[in-house]
Amino acid sequence: MTKALTTPWTERQKGTAVGLIILANFIQSISVGINVVVFTTALDSYGASTSVIGLVMAVEYISVFGISMGLPWLLRVFSLRGGLEISTLFRLPALLLLCFLTEPRHWALVVFMHGIGNFLFGILLQTWINSIPFTRNRGLVMGLFGTSISLGLALGPVLLAVASYFPEQLSALVSFTDQYGKQWFGWTVPAAVSVQTRMGLVLSALLSTLAVLPVLLGRSMTPRNYDEPKVSMPSVVRRAPAAMYAVMLCGFTILGLQSFITVYGLRNGLNMRDASYLLTAFMIGSISLEAPIASLSDRFDRRYVMIALVLLSLVAAVYLPMAVYYRWSAWALLFIWGGMIGALFSICLALVAERFNGPDLVAANGAFSIMDNLGGLLGVLAMGFGMDMLGEDGFPYAIMFASVVYFSFALTRYQVR
Repeated sequence: MTKALTTPWTERQKGTAVGLIILANFIQSISVGINVVVFTTALDSYGASTSVIGLVMAVEYISVFGISMGLPWLLRVFSLRGGLEISTLFRLPALLLLCFLTEPRHWALVVFMHGIGNFLFGILLQTWINSIPFTRNRGLVMGLFGTSISLGLALGPVLLAVASYFPEQLSALVSFTDQYGKQWFGWTVPAAVSVQTRMGLVLSALLSTLAVLPVLLGRSMTPRNYDEPKVSMPSVVRRAPAAMYAVMLCGFTILGLQSFITVYGLRNGLNMRDASYLLTAFMIGSISLEAPIASLSDRFDRRYVMIALVLLSLVAAVYLPMAVYYRWSAWALLFIWGGMIGALFSICLALVAERFNGPDLVAANGAFSIMDNLGGLLGVLAMGFGMDMLGEDGFPYAIMFASVVYFSFALTRYQVR
């Protein structure tokens, strides 16, 4: 049996727990938003191609498979709170270690280590919020949970830019890292590693550490007493294929788009500022529209709302190559697209929480994260190689293909249930 508290939840406890979970999720997402910029730009400055950058970024997503498979064991041995705290021990050292590395193969190993901590933290927060016994408005709550991710990812690059106005404070932290890296391990910072890269990594490490504070504050409200799930992760996918494949499409679109939309804009003639605003528009759309759209699934059948959003995402991918030449059209398109894909993620999460409970919810969350990050892995690889082989339009072609595959599957081979 899985118990969240020894006594029934009160409405105040539910609200407090949701607030702490969303805050922790938000802070960690800011760190990830910084990493998206720092990782790709650092590797690019070291001479890595877009395919190599895509491979290195994809390595992080591979870690989620081992984490998800071992999730039931981890929860029984360390508890959810212990797992959240342990995850920090993977994230913090990995981010600081990258300050001393320039070889892509070394980056791949350390990024994998960071992925273990990052995805473990995210999966456990997801498990925690799904364990709260909501009687209504689950779609809205999941929309807010997803919005916290989008808002954090969007603010990451902004905070990184703002931090450049406070070089003295961050320089002290960077100098501390350089000093003790040399003193304890004999490492020296290579000349190719810029001050901006090191400042970004140190800032990300600081935020990633702060993300565990809400967990400590809510320690009395974390679930405990997890038993062995009665369902396996493959059986979870078989029991809820529509939601699982839809979240795979979400990962494919969101993570791939985050990695390559700026490059896509640059290759279509936009300047750096306008191209970077493409991602900003996508994230602002997710922040603004995700919760309202997801709340529609509290009033209509979640399955049909989900199918409609997949179709609209396909339409957005089709129009992107035409809209990108007109910056305002491109920004408007990506704004709406971000809201649709963000809402799709939240609705999938709500469907999983409704279909599984108790120990089975642990396996369901593990399967959910595997499918999400498997989609991200495939998306980053497909878009990276697609742009190398087919030119800049290999980016939207990859999203179109994935959307058509899912939509065709849902309509012709699987009866949505």
